[in-house]
Amino acid sequence: MTLTEYWEHYTDAKSMLLYLALALAFSVISVFYILMIVAVKARFTPKSERRRFYYEHANNTIQRYYEMVFSGASILSFLALYYIIDRFVPDSANFRSFWDRYKDFLLLFMILLSIVVNNILDRILIPLKKVSKSEKGSVRLLGMVYVILIFMYIKFVYENDNYDGFIMYFLGLMIGRFIYFDASFRDGIKTFLESMKNFPLLILGLAYTGFMAYTGFKSDYLLVGNGVLVSTFIAHIFMIVAIFVIHHSHFMSIFVRKPKETKAQYVEYEVEDLDYYEYDDYDEYREE
Repeated sequence: MTLTEYWEHYTDAKSMLLYLALALAFSVISVFYILMIVAVKARFTPKSERRRFYYEHANNTIQRYYEMVFSGASILSFLALYYIIDRFVPDSANFRSFWDRYKDFLLLFMILLSIVVNNILDRILIPLKKVSKSEKGSVRLLGMVYVILIFMYIKFVYENDNYDGFIMYFLGLMIGRFIYFDASFRDGIKTFLESMKNFPLLILGLAYTGFMAYTGFKSDYLLVGNGVLVSTFIAHIFMIVAIFVIHHSHFMSIFVRKPKETKAQYVEYEVEDLDYYEYDDYDEYREE
């Protein structure tokens, strides 16, 4: 099939809407699963703090899950682009000789660009304001594991060895992350343990990817012929659109409501503000 034929296949309106409906369904199921786990944890907190605990942890966990999907999709985006260029650029093209000579360096450059794509997704398209910078860093690190596991699945289930170079490349990046980029081995272990806190979200993200891949290949919407990697990235596009719809529709706010401030808290804040302004006025008077 040519690129034009692939484009016509993937842009068929009926097939797109059906696949998006599946992405939305599993995304909602994933979020409700997270809410159920957080609700169970909230039962072990004091009753006075239970609603706030549920609100804060539910939002934080859901957004860390979104970040996991974004991290994997960002890396897959440029790996898929690399695969498409390497496959479809004709040997007679002038760009081909340049590509064959510098494609390893271009791959590294593309992976660096994936960081920019990740920032666009979690800051502009779907702002993840409930996740701290350190949490984003740990989730993105685990996102590499996410991608490696996808490659391992492709290698052993589909018996496709075309991506062995990618697997070794990312393993090298992960090892380098701990050996060279951290101040000490202890810091590396600390970062690794912080990432492992998101391990259940990694499993949930892989289950989401597996579901989308299985249903996509089963319905013949995703095609093995254009590369399993490219098909997996296409599945992630629908996953991101589904997350975008759920996030900006504020559908989940029905189930995760912000707790109201108590009167005691309001009075306390009011008194603190009053003292602050009185202190400022006193300083100004003293300076005069």
